Amino acid sequence: MTSDKNLGEMLSDLTTEHGISLDKLSELTNIPKRYLSAIVENDSRNMPAAPYVLGYVTKICSTLGVEAKPFHDAYRKAGLKTSGKEDYLPKNRFAITKKKKGWIFATAISIIVVFLIVPRLDALLGIPSIEINLPAKVEDRDFLETRDQLFVISGKINPKDSIIINKELIPTDGEGGFSKEVLLNTGLNAFEIKVKRFLGREITVIRKIFYITEDINEINNNINGEEIYQEDQERSF
Repeated sequence: MTSDKNLGEMLSDLTTEHGISLDKLSELTNIPKRYLSAIVENDSRNMPAAPYVLGYVTKICSTLGVEAKPFHDAYRKAGLKTSGKEDYLPKNRFAITKKKKGWIFATAISIIVVFLIVPRLDALLGIPSIEINLPAKVEDRDFLETRDQLFVISGKINPKDSIIINKELIPTDGEGGFSKEVLLNTGLNAFEIKVKRFLGREITVIRKIFYITEDINEINNNINGEEIYQEDQERSF
């Protein structure tokens, strides 16, 4: 991904590198596909307002786990139109009552912020959480034992968050449910499970599964048998 490419080309390269279609990207980020297509094709007529484009780019980078700065730089180079100092109401529209009602307007804005925006901050900036079918500890062990080589890691997160298991982005359903089928190796298997929140923080948990096979049982039996034999030999002396 080179610096001389525009925003659309960079996003197109990004989806190609991750092997993800615009339909799937729309599903993972909740960004309408028509806006994703417009951004990728540099179709300014069908793009949303510039601040939304920046928010969408940030969301895409967060979801796919890539650095957002190169895309922010490309966004600034694109020169998308946004509100500026010339975008205002006629000066005489509130000329008579502006000073008298200015404090009322400020109070109304404060009330809107308190009752509408503040309760939603946690959904954007808070710490994500996860429900998962893998326990952190089983009795005195920090791993789960199983004799099934094929195991399903499943659980639930906030549907607005994204989840990555061992660096693989996992899709979720409309309620935040996820399911990942894994093929276990003999012995101990470790899984790094990371949950990210849009514009917020992320959490990482480690879960371990010990896959028991007949070979391992034979090894353990041989080891136990050798220990018993050695103990008998020591007693005989």
